[in-house]
Parts: sequence; structure tokens; C-alpha cells
Amino acid sequence: MGNINKVLFIGSKKLGLNCLKAIRTVSENTISGVLTIDDSMDPRSVLQEYITYCKENNIKLSIAKNRKDSEQIIVYENPELCLVICWYWLFTKTILETVPFGFIGLHNSLLPKYRGGSPLVWNIINGEETVGFSLFSFTERMDDGVIWHQYKYNPDPNSNISTILDHLEEAAAEVLKSNYVALLNRGIVPYEQNHELASYCAQRIPEDGLINWNNSALAIFNFIRAQASPYPGAYTFYKREKLIIWETRIDERQFYGTPGQVAEINNEGVFVVCGDSKCLLLMDIELGSRKGKSHEIIKSIHARFNSDT
Repeated sequence: MGNINKVLFIGSKKLGLNCLKAIRTVSENTISGVLTIDDSMDPRSVLQEYITYCKENNIKLSIAKNRKDSEQIIVYENPELCLVICWYWLFTKTILETVPFGFIGLHNSLLPKYRGGSPLVWNIINGEETVGFSLFSFTERMDDGVIWHQYKYNPDPNSNISTILDHLEEAAAEVLKSNYVALLNRGIVPYEQNHELASYCAQRIPEDGLINWNNSALAIFNFIRAQASPYPGAYTFYKREKLIIWETRIDERQFYGTPGQVAEINNEGVFVVCGDSKCLLLMDIELGSRKGKSHEIIKSIHARFNSDT
């Protein structure tokens, strides 16, 4: 097989745009076009930046209205390879088979672990010491294609998902930049996943962020940092009003009380009892229109945080 000369870049969001820019620094003319979506209603959208970048660099840009539209564009563009970063529609078997060298994309887990939706969130919720991403080939099944490259990273155990995402996104652009030419020249030999080690995760919705105070302080700490901004945040309720918790710290003192009970309020913040008789110090919170330090927002609490109060 010869070298690949016609690549359709399919993607969205800042990560996709940064990866597009990175690979064009090493092989400017192999990108035959860019396919994105109109995600302008998403606060993470950089659609206008895609439009500006493609116009300034004379790259054909197609903006798909829906999945069917995107597949028609792929057929029309007739690429040899599709490179997919930050894409939210599945590809049908028919479309996968129309592209000679297939579809290669990025998944934010070390496959075969955490196939499926919200993989990085689940990694952090489960307290994984090592996170990373996989560059892999798409198949008609969920995230089970051959692996072209994996990047592993041991974040600070106190870091939240925003910090981890920033690191992984920077690394992704560098990995693609370093490996893109080798991919085109067939200089990388992919390897099969060990399917016996596969694990799966469901796509998360904002309602999944409800805190269970019966869990251990560490489990709740990981649950909160996994859903920090730009995600919707882990939450509880105070007097039937939704209280989002953005930042916490574990208090190692033994403190006996009912899980969800306020143990102490001082200038550091609000201390809440967890299921293992340790406390979480709530630092930054959001209650209605108020956002900031917990002790400044909640001056006096003698209730329990749960979904019924």
C-alpha cells in the first residue's frame, strides 16, 4: 500500500481545532477538507474559529446539519483516511467501509478500559492513578478497534478534571503532530486490544451528579473533582435549592455524625460528614445565583444535605 495523501479531518471543539493546526505544521497539503458541526449553542463551541482558520488557510470546510448530512459529505469528499477528534455521532458500517484506510480517532481512556461515554469522568470518579488517551481505529462496535498509540499520565491526585483535560489536550496535539506522517506512510503497526480486559462506561447526564453522602470522603472527593468545570458539577440540596460543589478537601479527623450532616462551619468553609466518619471541607460552592467560598455563602447551617431537605 502506498502513502495516504487525502485526509478528511472530522472534528469540533478546541481540542479538534488544536489537533488540526498541529498536524498541518508537519503535512500541510494532506488535509483535503474539514468536516464539523454547528455546535454554536454549546458553550465549548469554537465554530467561528474553525470558519476563520479554514478561510485563512484555504481549506474546504463543511458544516454538517445532522448525522445523515455528515455521511453524505464523507461520501462526496471521498477521502483515503478520516481523522476524527471530538465527534459525537456514530458512523454506520456502510460509511466505515467506504473509506479505504478507515477512521482513526481519539478516546480519552487507555483502551480497552473505559470504552463508551464520559471515559475521563469515570476514570477520575473511580480514583484511577493513571489516565490517558488512545489513538485507535473505528469499527461498528464500541471503541474496540486496533490501537495506533497510547499516552499515559499520572496526574496529581488532588487535581480536578479541568486541569487534567488541559494536560491531555496539549499532549494529544503533540502526539498527533509527532505521529501523523508515520500514520500516512504506514510506518506505525497497530495492535489489537485485549478484549478480555474491556470495561464500559455509560454516558453521563447532569442529573448523575447528585452526591451520595453515605459514600467515603475519598469517593465523594473524587466524584466532585471529576465533574468540576467545564462539566455541570456535583451537587446536593440545601432547603430544596440545588447546591453545586466545585472544590473540596478531605478532613482526616474522625467525626461521628449522620452522613450529609454539617459538622462545623468556620472561615475555611463548611465541613460535612461522610459515610466513613470523615468530613469533606466544602470550599467553593454555587447556590442559586451565588458562587464563591462556602462559609461566605452559608453563614449558618444546622440541617443535613440530602435530596429531601
